[in-house]
Amino acid sequence: MLAIETRQVTKRYKGSARPALENVSLQVEAGQVFTLLGRNGAGKTTFVRMCATQLEPTSGQITVLGYDAVKQAREVRSLISVVPQEGRPLRALTPWDHVYNWLQIRGEDRQQARKKAETFLKKLELWEARDRPAMNLSGGMKQKVLVAMAMAADAQLLFLDEPTIGLDPVSRRQVWAAIKDWKARGGSILLTTHYMDEAEALSDYVVIIDRGTVVAQGTIPQLRKVIPQNTRIDIAKDGLDPDFLKSYGSVVDTGAGMLRVFAVESAVRELSELAIRRNLPFTVSPVTLDDVFVYLVGESVNSTSLSSSSSEENSSE
Repeated sequence: MLAIETRQVTKRYKGSARPALENVSLQVEAGQVFTLLGRNGAGKTTFVRMCATQLEPTSGQITVLGYDAVKQAREVRSLISVVPQEGRPLRALTPWDHVYNWLQIRGEDRQQARKKAETFLKKLELWEARDRPAMNLSGGMKQKVLVAMAMAADAQLLFLDEPTIGLDPVSRRQVWAAIKDWKARGGSILLTTHYMDEAEALSDYVVIIDRGTVVAQGTIPQLRKVIPQNTRIDIAKDGLDPDFLKSYGSVVDTGAGMLRVFAVESAVRELSELAIRRNLPFTVSPVTLDDVFVYLVGESVNSTSLSSSSSEENSSE
């Protein structure tokens, strides 16, 4: 069964010079973590909001868990749960209030709501702060409250739009563990993120969107093959001629005093020996999803912007 299927979906906002999304056809398999990647304004949040019945497409069809997302929005909403990018907890309510009351709104009885609220508040390390008003929580803890609300609902399909934005590394991994547990129980997840390590750690399937269109899709191993060379070497650029390095493969300036060369293994060995002879710092590693992203959407995106926690496209995208 497909969790989501879109057919030639286009979304145009009034007054916008170009579509936010144009002719997007995708299939999201049930029981998987399906990840959307793209620069700010690429159309990721628009896609999520349309699938979650918050926006209607200008044209095309969206099916969610077998229901038409426009004509059968009520049925879709009963089966999904959402962590919106722009979401914020209510200031005066505690983490317990948010999760417990949300479960009751969705029809859980009190005993079950209490049990689930306790489970997810503990899983995301919010139990100690369960009675603290949200206005007194850190930004990261507020974000985890939203994640706990969404996951406690036991929906069939979970939409996570930048769920770990603003979280410290430990909290991010707590959310990752919760996502993996959700998937292990048979749940489906549509994830957007700017963290490439997050996408690599969690995704079964990845779609890269640029300027409202799909530019690549596949599993992580499939996407790595987009770059013809299978290895990269970062080498200090002091005294090195970039044109000389281009004889070994594709060259990118990382902006951190290093040149990144994508090359086959034999060329990497030669460059490593050159770096050793000249006493230049260097590192060698396989091609990453980060590299593929930059390769596809443009070298103007540097490694800092890829891993930043910048806000995703806004609701007027």
